[in-house]
Amino acid sequence: MIICQLAGFLGSGKTTLLVRLGTELSQAGKKVAIIVNEVGEIGVDGAVIDSFGLKTVEITEGCICCSLSGSLQNTLREISSKFDPDVIIIEPTGIALASKINDFVRRAMVGEEHMYTICLIDAYRAIELFNEAELFLSRQIIGANIVAVNKIDIVDEATKTQVTDIVNRVAPGSKIAYVSAKTGQGLEPLVALLEGRA
Repeated sequence: MIICQLAGFLGSGKTTLLVRLGTELSQAGKKVAIIVNEVGEIGVDGAVIDSFGLKTVEITEGCICCSLSGSLQNTLREISSKFDPDVIIIEPTGIALASKINDFVRRAMVGEEHMYTICLIDAYRAIELFNEAELFLSRQIIGANIVAVNKIDIVDEATKTQVTDIVNRVAPGSKIAYVSAKTGQGLEPLVALLEGRA
């Protein structure tokens, strides 16, 4: 079983990429379970994801890397025993730290064979966001196995190069995938990285 955490700052396109990944893996014959963490009482992302025919479990009213760590572990155990998925994708809030969530996943002891963190970066806003929240974004990148630079369909090559330079400066040697969650561009290489084929 693969457990994949999809981290990234608010507005980076996590839910759109989650739907793309979940659909792609499902169509390839994989059993996919999705856990979404919404800070508010009413989950919006879960309803959106369900509308694409994907099954989600929502954990609401707190952050899974802080107050709701026990809920995450219980949810992982329940999904593993009842559904026996090939892939579990976790979408935390945009303020969660990947390393904390990975620790909670390991402690749940659900027998994952591979655990990946994909850090999603909004290429369109990356320069501005790094100027405003460099420390936080750097921590998300450093905690990732794969950095997915999103929205490449709306940026030029110069911007793409600038974002790549930032990632390489923060975490030299990172595996970088260039995607458009909106159009599906670059999805196959990302899935290949996730499945250990690249």
